[in-house]
Amino acid sequence: MKLVVIGFGQCGCNIADQFYAINAHAKSTFSRRIEILTDAFAVNTDEADLGGFKHIPTDRHHRIVIGGVRTFGHGVGKKNVDAAKIIKEGHSVITDNILDSRKFHESDGIIAIASGGGGTGSGAIGWVIKKLKERIEKPVYAAVVLPFGYEENGLTSYAVTNTATCLRTANQYADAVFLLDNERFARRDNSLSRNLNQINSEFVNNFYDLFCAGEEKRQKYLGSKVIDAGDIKQTLEGFSAVGRGQIDLVTYRRKREHFRQEAKEMSAVAGALDKAMNNLSVAVNLEDARKILVLLTAPKGAITLNALEEVATLLQERAPKAVLRIGDYPRRGKDVSLTLLASGLTNVTRVENLYLQATELFKKQVNIGREARDLVQQLTSTGDKLPTLD
Repeated sequence: MKLVVIGFGQCGCNIADQFYAINAHAKSTFSRRIEILTDAFAVNTDEADLGGFKHIPTDRHHRIVIGGVRTFGHGVGKKNVDAAKIIKEGHSVITDNILDSRKFHESDGIIAIASGGGGTGSGAIGWVIKKLKERIEKPVYAAVVLPFGYEENGLTSYAVTNTATCLRTANQYADAVFLLDNERFARRDNSLSRNLNQINSEFVNNFYDLFCAGEEKRQKYLGSKVIDAGDIKQTLEGFSAVGRGQIDLVTYRRKREHFRQEAKEMSAVAGALDKAMNNLSVAVNLEDARKILVLLTAPKGAITLNALEEVATLLQERAPKAVLRIGDYPRRGKDVSLTLLASGLTNVTRVENLYLQATELFKKQVNIGREARDLVQQLTSTGDKLPTLD
């Protein structure tokens, strides 16, 4: 599957940059010689942030500053309402650059990425998706990053209200919305920078095998049950989560047919599935998924019918109402990797809690604003009898 990637705001641009990096790796003659991105774009109201990543081309068609007249290139200060106003006025600059990109006709879809708690990303992503959907028939997906727990504290948390409004808008227009929960993968003993880099990298790597499988051209690496762009498109719907599990495959010196080697491979497949379920980008109950896609990537000999049957049986037990698609990709040499995509989610506790919390915060913020105006009025009235220097 080939995609166009658009990053909005600092977080979204960093993830888009990571997608560009894995595409370069996939294209390398020392790797798979497969292209999974046709282009990538970075959009921000903060000019300085656009210089903070490494891989996306530096020309003005790929790194796009919006709202310069309003913000003077210094961002919107977490106010996604301001970003929404800016993008409504200047969305054509973004959509035209995307649709005019050299290889756009080769792409199977578009994915737009943003932090829900930020200003530019959360305010811009929904409107751009809406305008793209009006102009193209290809699917447009969103990936929204959910905030860390500490960002949700307080009665005036922009992280909560921004994320809730961003999710509601993106879900209204996008063909599917991937959720990435920062709080789920936070490591308290690591620096914030290291946390963000690691979370972004792991999220993007989830798609590596999945996108490569359908673009594979070499006969020896084609799966018996190929997962291609059509399978992915049919799976993706509504709120979605993606995860991957990887187990190193220690080979024995005995012949591959030895029962201990077969048992080791089966154990690795089971371990990879367990890791994939635990590594889903947002905590969900698979019973709430209506569509599931699984890709098993491993040495050709390790992908047995028995292994696929056991994976399918377990997932059908966990998600009895889901349509299950399962495929193989005989590409890896020394490990077993399993990619799990759960889509059409009917319940996501994390999202529901954010919606409820945001509803309460909006009510409280009205009261806080009214109280603040009254207190300021009271403060200024104490000096009404004093002369001014007009």
